[in-house]
Amino acid sequence: MDALARLLRELVAIPSPSGEEAALGDHVAERLRKAGFEVERAGDGVVAEAGPERAPVLMLCSHLDTVPAGAAWSADPWRVEWKDDRLIGLGANDAKASVAAMLMAGEHWLAGAARRGFRLRLAFNALEETTNHGMEELLASRGMPDAAVIGEPTDLEVVNAQSGLAVLEAEWSGRSCHAAHVGRVEHENALLAAARDLAHFPPCLTLGEPHAQCGISTVAATVLHAGDRHNKVPDRAIATLDARLAPDVDAERALAEVQKLLPNATVRVRSARLKPFETPAAHPWVHAALQAAGRSAPIGSSTMSDMALLQGIPAVKCGPGRTERSHTPDEFVTREELEAGFRFYARFLELAPVAQHA
Repeated sequence: MDALARLLRELVAIPSPSGEEAALGDHVAERLRKAGFEVERAGDGVVAEAGPERAPVLMLCSHLDTVPAGAAWSADPWRVEWKDDRLIGLGANDAKASVAAMLMAGEHWLAGAARRGFRLRLAFNALEETTNHGMEELLASRGMPDAAVIGEPTDLEVVNAQSGLAVLEAEWSGRSCHAAHVGRVEHENALLAAARDLAHFPPCLTLGEPHAQCGISTVAATVLHAGDRHNKVPDRAIATLDARLAPDVDAERALAEVQKLLPNATVRVRSARLKPFETPAAHPWVHAALQAAGRSAPIGSSTMSDMALLQGIPAVKCGPGRTERSHTPDEFVTREELEAGFRFYARFLELAPVAQHA
């Protein structure tokens, strides 16, 4: 599997922080064209297809972008070499190992005789780490597939349920004045009003009962903005709250609970497009993934991925690497994990029941 190891090294060596994926997209697109795929660009991402035109579309999808390199890296995050069967580099684990394994599994599938009655789509998106607009561009240009596997570092556990993300905002209104006149001019400091309410907000607000796979839904206050000058009492304060919602809890439920706890604020939903996702554990798509991965049961995940935008089709999230390494200094993946990822995707393409169950 030296070719797979070389491929991952090539991918990691090309910097691709979110919003700057064009060079890596060019590299991947050229390789897929040479392999015989029909290739198009979706923004800075890449979509490649092969197989019968009118057959159900099976999509293997991961992302090209990474988070920025933090200051705590012990070496250049893009000068990468395999050492002691580890590749250390930005994005090696999240999620270029999935990209490399999917890409090579797709090439292996295309070179084989069997087509299994489906059209294969390889989609390597931009902007997954920031806005998920890469997946939106892909779906706008190519349409929804009939079924999908999302490549993320799950240690090859098969994830069939994923929490959604809703972003809430709470706003406090006040009355401003010059800071020099606070002792004699009527005013209402919105910053202090927010602080009084937030002081009683729990560090982790939980909603409903735990979901069987995704666990408890949570809300956390994460950002507070108030004022822009030292000499003016602020008349507006806005807090941002991050809600991670299991498949049985929606954004309106979160809004109602937050509003109760922040009675002096106006609470609104800023975004709820990244909805919870769940493919029933008994679905043939999940069974095929479990068989390919050698697992007995699927699991849930509280981390976000492009799977959130695939509502209405069977999909799972599964890939090489471990989620706890994502976004950490000296991120790495092992050769064993990478090769196991390739075997999973290649085996899944043999087992996928798309034609019967799309």
